[in-house]
Amino acid sequence: MATVIAIDLSVSMFKKIKIPETKETYTLSQLAEHGVNTLLDYLAVHSKLEFVAVVTFSHTCDILCSFTRDYESIKNKIMHLDFRTDTRYAPVIQTINYLVHSEWSNSVTCQVIMITDGNCYRGLRQPDITPFLFPGKLIVVPLDEVSTIYKNTYNSNKLPNGMGYITCPELPLTPSKVAKVFEKIAKETYVPYSAILRCGHLKSDVHLTPPPMSYTKAADFEIITCCISNELNIIGFLESSKVECPATLSRHLVLPQRFSDECTESNEASSKIPSFCVLLHGALKVENMMALCQLSSNWFGLLVSWADNKKKSNLMLIVLEPGTNPIPWLGDIRNLTLTSTENKTENDDPQPIKLSDKRSYNQSQLVWIKEAGLQADIQKILRQARKMPDKIPSFYKELNRIRKAAIAYSFNDLLTSIADLLELECSNLPGGTHPDCALQLSHAAIELRKPYAMDPKLTIVPLVTKYPHHELM
Repeated sequence: MATVIAIDLSVSMFKKIKIPETKETYTLSQLAEHGVNTLLDYLAVHSKLEFVAVVTFSHTCDILCSFTRDYESIKNKIMHLDFRTDTRYAPVIQTINYLVHSEWSNSVTCQVIMITDGNCYRGLRQPDITPFLFPGKLIVVPLDEVSTIYKNTYNSNKLPNGMGYITCPELPLTPSKVAKVFEKIAKETYVPYSAILRCGHLKSDVHLTPPPMSYTKAADFEIITCCISNELNIIGFLESSKVECPATLSRHLVLPQRFSDECTESNEASSKIPSFCVLLHGALKVENMMALCQLSSNWFGLLVSWADNKKKSNLMLIVLEPGTNPIPWLGDIRNLTLTSTENKTENDDPQPIKLSDKRSYNQSQLVWIKEAGLQADIQKILRQARKMPDKIPSFYKELNRIRKAAIAYSFNDLLTSIADLLELECSNLPGGTHPDCALQLSHAAIELRKPYAMDPKLTIVPLVTKYPHHELM
């Protein structure tokens, strides 16, 4: 789980208030800094693996610090903040969506803590404010000098569209009361998930980081909610080559819990205590296998040795989709058994796994699951465009394949974007390029912009020119 802290830098956040007890003067921005430091101190002790990013906003939103675990560097950066203009909340949502997507993807759970003044109620309750694109919640901490009437007006501190909630410090504002609110947020949000990892008679107490969330799915006549139990049972082992890359819901580091005080009187004594978690990680890494783990009734996961670099690896839990068939090519997980080599014959059908033979590069259909696949197909037609007139047939063949795929996926804007790329490529052609190349690029761009280009039965054909250097399709 990751955290984004959004700090308001509008002019109202820099007005000074006097603390009644000590008669000291603070700005709301200084109180916000004190609250963020309290949160970071809590994470440094209880949740050291939490990634934190900081954005600042007023009429625009800027990334002050990207995701990091260096909490001291974050403290140093928020010490030097200066005011700007008025507050607008739509750019904050957009910037945070971009930051999380570029760093983690939209499937990672991320908490957003927004610190602003009392006017946040009016801005965040506007109907045009859209929720985040990633799972998580928004926690708003308003630093308001007076008792607000918005809670009574709306009769709730919940934000619209299921974005999150608002939690206010007690009045009058003091550094200790602001710190108390952030301590409460930290204790409610960053709760470690403890479980028992068991395999036969072997077991180990572990922590899952980030904590797993419950899974909710709408069925035909009911809403199904699944929760991971506090006991993870290993029911078998699979070769990594047979599992490949199944659809997953989330990934969690599996870390052994700290030993009790009785067993950790010294580091030397604790290092001699055997740990099943360490044994399992080493075995999976050496044997290149995965452990199939039962999370709850009809919900399974995979324990793997995962490495972010060549020197360090960790034990990771991959949570699969609920059900008994989360890996289609393996079939029903309940029917998996040990392979018997005694009675096996040559006519026995092998287990349905992905074949090792390589498929042809030329596929009849285009599948764009990730951006890299779409970029590779577009780069292919650009490479062929630079080799015209020799590659004119191949250029138009690939162009029509991408055009028909875009129509099938209702990706209509892609045709205009490809036309812009072809015109840009035409304008950047070197001086010694064959004249047919520029003519064909311009012709293809014009054809893509015509209304009948959206007809999947249409085929864009090469332009007939006076240069007999190629064979027309």
